[in-house]
Amino acid sequence: MKYSIYIVEDEKPALIRLKKLTAALPEIILAGLSETGKQAVIDIDRLKPDILLLDIHLSDMSGIDILPLVAHKPKVIFTTAYDSYAVQAFELRAVDYLLKPFTSERLKEAIEKAVTQLQSLPQNFNEIKQLLSQWQPQNDYLNRIPSKIGDKIYILNDDDIVYFRSEDKYVFASAVDRQYIINFTLEQLEVRLNPSKFFRIHRSKIVNLNYVDSIEPLFAGGYCATVKDQKRTELSISRTAGKKLKDKLGW
Repeated sequence: MKYSIYIVEDEKPALIRLKKLTAALPEIILAGLSETGKQAVIDIDRLKPDILLLDIHLSDMSGIDILPLVAHKPKVIFTTAYDSYAVQAFELRAVDYLLKPFTSERLKEAIEKAVTQLQSLPQNFNEIKQLLSQWQPQNDYLNRIPSKIGDKIYILNDDDIVYFRSEDKYVFASAVDRQYIINFTLEQLEVRLNPSKFFRIHRSKIVNLNYVDSIEPLFAGGYCATVKDQKRTELSISRTAGKKLKDKLGW
């Protein structure tokens, strides 16, 4: 039986090395790889790897902060040049903790440990999981969004976000009373957010429909939505998006 692995490493040479080493293991197949935590959060829930090889120090966020943001829970092997995160890693039930630079034998040992844990699951586990998936709807929507401000990372619940907007190469998540900079593009958000709640009303805006108070037509053919935040913000709706929104809401 083969097991899939996903690699998160922001140093290109190290990423290439890990890809090469894991490719040499006959029981392992590569599910995907990423150099950023942002992309990893998206891919882990989408690809559902069995094993996650996760660097702790990434360019955009800590590898440890990725785990609370994903619904899928693979077997995790942390890789880092620092030993100060070991206790925190094992509190998260990591399979192993590899200190860089580590040998190919040490990596193989860690992966074999993960495979052993996966094999210890009940033999009919996958059959049960497959059966349940036939009547339980899958929910891979992004409902927790990280925002890094200084050294602190805030975890935003999608229900608390009124709208998203892009401006000057930045994307902001606007809550009722404040704004947060986030590391997702609007294109990524449009794909990952629950379409029953979120709708892209403009190339620079996505709105939470639960916060829309009113919609008014404009002379140019578009619309204007007023949302339920503290400022009663008015958001322009493009003509094309207005037609789609009209069909969606049935007004």
